[in-house]
Amino acid sequence: MRFVASWKLAWRVARREARASAPKFLFAVLGVATGVGALTGVRGFADAFQEELRRQARTLMAADVSIRQFTDLSPDQQKCIDGYVRRGAQVTRISETVSMLGSGQPDGVPTLVSVKAVDPAAYPFYGRVTLDPDRRLKDALDARSVAVSDDLPIRLNVQTGSMVKLGVAEFRIVGTVASEPDRMTGSLNLGPRLLISREGLERTGLMTFGSRASHRILFKLPPAGTPRVIDLDTMRSELKRVFPEAMVADYRESHPIIRRALERSTTFLSLVSLIALVVGALGVATAIHAHMQQRLDSIAIMKCLGARSSQIVTIYSLQAALLGLTGGVAGMGVGFAVQRAMPRLLAKFFLFDHALSWSPAFAVQGVGVGLLVSLLFTIPPLLSIRQIKPAAIFRREMAEVRAPLRVRIQRSLPALAAGLVILGCVGLIAGWLAESLKMGAYFVGGIAVSLLLLAAVAWALLRGLRWLVQKTPVRWSVEWRQGMANLYRPGNHAPSVLVALGIGVTFTLSVYLLQKSLLQEVASAAPPGAPNVILINITDRERDGVQKLLEGLHGLKTKPVVEPLVAVRLETINGRPVKDLDLKGFERRYQSTRQVTWAEKPPEDLLARQGGWWKPGAAEPQVAVAEDMAATLKLKPGMKLKWSAIGREFETPLSAVFRQRAVRTGPQMDVLFNQVALAGLPVQYLGLIRLSGKQIGQFQRQVYQAYPTVTVINTADVMLLVQQVVDQVSLVVRFIAGFAILAGAVILASTVAGTRFRRIRETAVLKTLGAKRFTLAGIFSVEFLILGLVAGAMGSALATAFTRVLMTRLLDAEFHVEWAPLLLTTAMTALLAVAAGWIASLRILSQKPLEVLRDE
Repeated sequence: MRFVASWKLAWRVARREARASAPKFLFAVLGVATGVGALTGVRGFADAFQEELRRQARTLMAADVSIRQFTDLSPDQQKCIDGYVRRGAQVTRISETVSMLGSGQPDGVPTLVSVKAVDPAAYPFYGRVTLDPDRRLKDALDARSVAVSDDLPIRLNVQTGSMVKLGVAEFRIVGTVASEPDRMTGSLNLGPRLLISREGLERTGLMTFGSRASHRILFKLPPAGTPRVIDLDTMRSELKRVFPEAMVADYRESHPIIRRALERSTTFLSLVSLIALVVGALGVATAIHAHMQQRLDSIAIMKCLGARSSQIVTIYSLQAALLGLTGGVAGMGVGFAVQRAMPRLLAKFFLFDHALSWSPAFAVQGVGVGLLVSLLFTIPPLLSIRQIKPAAIFRREMAEVRAPLRVRIQRSLPALAAGLVILGCVGLIAGWLAESLKMGAYFVGGIAVSLLLLAAVAWALLRGLRWLVQKTPVRWSVEWRQGMANLYRPGNHAPSVLVALGIGVTFTLSVYLLQKSLLQEVASAAPPGAPNVILINITDRERDGVQKLLEGLHGLKTKPVVEPLVAVRLETINGRPVKDLDLKGFERRYQSTRQVTWAEKPPEDLLARQGGWWKPGAAEPQVAVAEDMAATLKLKPGMKLKWSAIGREFETPLSAVFRQRAVRTGPQMDVLFNQVALAGLPVQYLGLIRLSGKQIGQFQRQVYQAYPTVTVINTADVMLLVQQVVDQVSLVVRFIAGFAILAGAVILASTVAGTRFRRIRETAVLKTLGAKRFTLAGIFSVEFLILGLVAGAMGSALATAFTRVLMTRLLDAEFHVEWAPLLLTTAMTALLAVAAGWIASLRILSQKPLEVLRDE
């Protein structure tokens, strides 16, 4: 009973003190709410999105089962599909490719479009394609009509009813596609989209034997309870066996690529949110520490009256728990807003027809994590209660005697142990969020290094400011002298503010710099004179004409290249199946069908490192492979390699292992045959040239008029698409990372609120001595401005260092310092710090000196 009574008393005292100090605790609550809101919003959105994928799986796939591959159906695959049709399954086929679309205007530049060919009578099995004007797809689409995305009419200056030319055939636009159920499970989304019937695709002449396109086979299974019911697990096993390179999915898992990407992004964004939560918890610890510094007399009196340190620790632990719990509950509302904002940030990738459901489970998890992290970070200030002696109330006017170094080290040992406990627990939380203890260890290691670096810089800053104010002969103005002195005032917690703001700036800016550096690296990766125009879908009948056209162009920067491409797959090495090799990650590409080329004589930019090249006109099939492929598959000259392609299998000896001397102007190939080895296989040709930007539009018109089935791709358009995708992903990451900066600003406001009574007293004294309101405002502004500038500069420096390490050490790429974003970030951080500081200081300047001095 005595134990229960002591807890009731502690709770009563804690609640009373918290209620009396509500204004200064408000910002600590907001800090926790920021981190919890980001965490619950991200995880709640991911869970709701996955539930939406599961709930609408059939609609999102437009089928019960789907197969997607980039090669034509083999006879065995077609036989497998026919078998399911005989058992009652309905089947339809979708083909997706890219091509040029012309408007029929003489001076118009054809536009690159993504073509999706369907059977309007069967597609989709689930869901509905919505057209504008509203019509059923099977009524609107026929062999001579197309539907287009809403951005294509703007590109080509056409409208519903206009005629356009795709390949060798003309079509009438019957409307724009407002929505299609399987939009997110498609592929080849390069440029505006065009929906066409399969009969219409045949009219275009785009699809020839060996054409590279994405093919999806959609199945609608007989309903359960019918005599022809098909077991889904058995069906998946057979389809995976017959379609070894295809992606097989069913309505139980929807789209596996989207699911895996969602899981990985959720883990990453959850860890980013945890950073914001750590910063918010640091704010709780700062608020509790500042509150305890103001309550030293009360703590000493309680100890004089017989209270034990453990009882006082209980009181302030309950206060910390109350702050963490209140912040967690407030964070549920923030998380709800974050979940509602996420679909808008991803609108270019996914179309959400309605609001995603809110998950209370993740909200409760977020509150629990917020409470736990808040309690962890208040351990060090709570441990200091043991060092408060009852006699402190009688010695408070006496100068403090600095303890010897050995005593100070002994006193700091509990705090160091508490720090290790905090890092360990944060690592476990990160491991739980990432479902990987290894990832949790990496996360807490990065956090620890960042915090230590920021804390060291903050310590050096405060020492430097004290030296500037006290030792230099510079005559500082009152505003600057008092503003800088305020940074090392007792209880100001400037180091905590700098660390909190700095870590938020570091992470957010690192994301931006990495995004910008990667895009610059991709843009500059091509060597000088590299091709900037790509021609695809060139067939045998068009090859000579295209070659002649390219060679006749004026103003070419480099010699045009037209190379053959053939799709083959490596089956065995000296009789051992390649599929049995234990390949991981990117190495597994050698087990799939790949594009290869041929050459009768050794290319000048390839150097044989092992073996030797074949003689021109050799009658026997020969092959050479790149060093990387040979090292991965342990290939040596003389080995027998068996290959398969559409139509046949063939075997070749390995003649040479080559190294590339320099960056090629042609396609980067790691398998090279002689021509006789690939004779009779379906071939497509790839054209590469380099033109000035002004020539590309005229060149596209010229090729389109002569060869309408050849697709011309301007690499600048591809780079624009890459940049849009990277920008969109980076926007989501920066949105979540921005919560860490916001939490840092809240800590600044919390620190100002925590020292409010000291500031009011100093303001009253300065007013009594004749200081004007403008002077006082200048003092506060200098203090907040320095904090913001230093935090921004610290964060910018660390972000630059981290990005440089990632680019040069991990990605083996160049890195250049971008001064504009660094300076802009520093300036914006300073403005944020000034705004946050003044929000918490509004009532300080309004206090009358007499009201304050009467209490002295």
